[in-house]
Amino acid sequence: MVSELTIGAVGWNHSAWSEQFYPDDLPPEWRLSYYANEFQTVVLPLECWLAGDHEQLDGWREDVSDRFHFVLDITGMAAGDVEAMGPLGRCQAALGDRLAGAVSWMPLTEPVRERVRSRLGEARFLAVTGSLEQEPAVQVAEDGITLCALVAGEAVSDLKSLRSVLESLSVRIRGAVSPMLFFSGRPPPIKVMREAAILWQLLSGLQR
Repeated sequence: MVSELTIGAVGWNHSAWSEQFYPDDLPPEWRLSYYANEFQTVVLPLECWLAGDHEQLDGWREDVSDRFHFVLDITGMAAGDVEAMGPLGRCQAALGDRLAGAVSWMPLTEPVRERVRSRLGEARFLAVTGSLEQEPAVQVAEDGITLCALVAGEAVSDLKSLRSVLESLSVRIRGAVSPMLFFSGRPPPIKVMREAAILWQLLSGLQR
């Protein structure tokens, strides 16, 4: 387990983080930059990126460093969802190389997959789950290049459960696949996200 693990959350603009992550006096418009100083990726929920206009998306790109990447959640897109293709292209144009790819936590039909792929371009990943029968606590999607895992914050209440998740994830990594681990919740657990980064490094060191 020597692959570098990229860790992030589903969204960054969580009001509850004002008590446990963001300084009390931090303006809301600075939250993304503050978040990006510690974490290198974030999942944009479907409703979030669908509603984003070019100016807003361009602002997000300017708020992060060259090491940071956005991932679009496209779960729930249907074959006839033509209205979503415009915003998808807008994200691709505005976010540029800060857009790493897209993920679906449900299987996609081939028409949807082809439409999304044509919008994203070949340089970005399109990770899709292969089965509806997944544990609700941990969902996995991949495309042979990138493996994405989504963990419900309440499912990792201690280091033992977190270690179990990380070990299960490491088993699925093959070759040069890049793993990404995302946390959801109300809000996503910052403390657990930090612990995951440390624990992954420790476990990787044991297997070298």
